[in-house]
Amino acid sequence: MNYEDLFQKIDEWAHERGIDHADPRVEFMKMAEELGELSSAYNKENQTKLIDSIGDLQIALLIFCKLVGVDHQQALTAAYQEIAKQTGKTTADGVFIKESDLKLRNKKEK
Repeated sequence: MNYEDLFQKIDEWAHERGIDHADPRVEFMKMAEELGELSSAYNKENQTKLIDSIGDLQIALLIFCKLVGVDHQQALTAAYQEIAKQTGKTTADGVFIKESDLKLRNKKEK
């Protein structure tokens, strides 16, 4: 199943249950709940639960986007276009620090 078909199925699933017209705060709380489950699965190294939690979080995010009138693909594209231009450095731990944050930090150290 391609991404567009899968999104359509998720959209239909949400519509059949009336979730697509619910209060966005409810879906926002669902995302927070799923993020907690994702954290637990990661910390416990439970790969099966990790996969489930990632999927659940994505579904909740897609539904939330619809509820608040944000095109998820447009948001993802815009975010990528923003990060694609970013320069900076990655620490040994894998944390990316934007060039603007590095400059700010250097000013504070002087």
